[in-house]
Amino acid sequence: MTISIEKPVPAIAEKTVDIQHTPFDADKIQAIVDKLWALKSNNTEAAPKISSYDEFAALVPTMNGSQYTELAQQAFKQHTEVPVLIGGSSGTTGPSKLILERTNTPGSRPSEDDIQLITELRMAGALNPGDVVVNLFMVGMYSLLHQGFNRILEACYCSVIPLGSLNTDHLHNQLTFMANAEVNVLVGTPGTLIQMANAVKDSGITLNIKRILFTGECMGEAKANVLKAIFPGVRIIGCYGLSECGFVAVEQFNGKYQVRDYAYFLEKSAQGRLLVTSLNPNLPTPVVRYDTGDQFNFISLANKIFLDNLDRADNSFNFIGNLIKCSTITTLASEFLAQKDVLIEVALDTDEQGRDNLVITLLVDGLSLAQCQTFEAQLCQLEDFREALDKRAGTVSVVCAPPQAATLSERNKHRTIVDRR
Repeated sequence: MTISIEKPVPAIAEKTVDIQHTPFDADKIQAIVDKLWALKSNNTEAAPKISSYDEFAALVPTMNGSQYTELAQQAFKQHTEVPVLIGGSSGTTGPSKLILERTNTPGSRPSEDDIQLITELRMAGALNPGDVVVNLFMVGMYSLLHQGFNRILEACYCSVIPLGSLNTDHLHNQLTFMANAEVNVLVGTPGTLIQMANAVKDSGITLNIKRILFTGECMGEAKANVLKAIFPGVRIIGCYGLSECGFVAVEQFNGKYQVRDYAYFLEKSAQGRLLVTSLNPNLPTPVVRYDTGDQFNFISLANKIFLDNLDRADNSFNFIGNLIKCSTITTLASEFLAQKDVLIEVALDTDEQGRDNLVITLLVDGLSLAQCQTFEAQLCQLEDFREALDKRAGTVSVVCAPPQAATLSERNKHRTIVDRR
């Protein structure tokens, strides 16, 4: 049976709901907690018995990145009976972490979780049989995502061009090859997708892209508008997930991310941060109450739970002892330019006198020097910036550049903060 949905579903009233977690399944949680306790090298006590969410929250601590890394190293020591893919997280938001993923052995079939994910992507109209997809996720030791996404594409009966990244010396040949293959879907990080879109624009070659799937970072309206301008009529679909455990939620026609609550248990911490527990018993390294570092809202829609307003909880930088949020600058820039979701970059370095120099780049087409200077003057009226100027301990300047000039990390994600101090 072919499932293909390309038309938006009728609008249904939505509401933000004040809930702390998604539906709780004590049996599934107990199985994961048992595995976690058995794996901990320094834990000789039996796993706690969990019959309710309150017991789970009270008896099982949250997990941070360093704790996950220790657990993954312990799992690696015990992996000999089960073959695994060995890789790492990107290191974009912290030190790279060891990531283990079970391989498909001969005769094995997709897990129930994988089957459900494939079904959801088909039902959401994201991937259809016959699609020709360019996989732009980076290839290499620190990117299991490229290979993992190839598996998903193949299971959805898509044809795959496993590109990985564009080669600037062979751009025309690569794009011509894609055009001849009648590529209609792109998958990758927003940074890589923007790079691809601008390469297509500059080349004059036409790619009839119908859908774009992204993960790895927030897309934002500014980046989405660039993609829509270069690929008219394209539908952009987000897949929210973690390197440590896979895709947690998939964006639907309403722009919200539907939680895969049969495969993941999600909580909102007291600080409003997203905690994730994978319910997959075959995951080599258990992910239990893992702090993602993301903030969000729960949305209730047609008896289903969605994530909304997903963003990094801490996207800030230190300037002369003051912790400044990038969102503060973005909000001011949006108001100043009367544009939603202005793309910015923050660069910091130290001069010979030991002063911190802050350069804010507005990644917007067509800005004049006068506009940059006016916005710079507005920023310098804010106390956190004015303090540095008054003390002659730092400088603040605003420049502009086109969106395609955005700085990309080694993993082709937009690097909002470039700190060279």
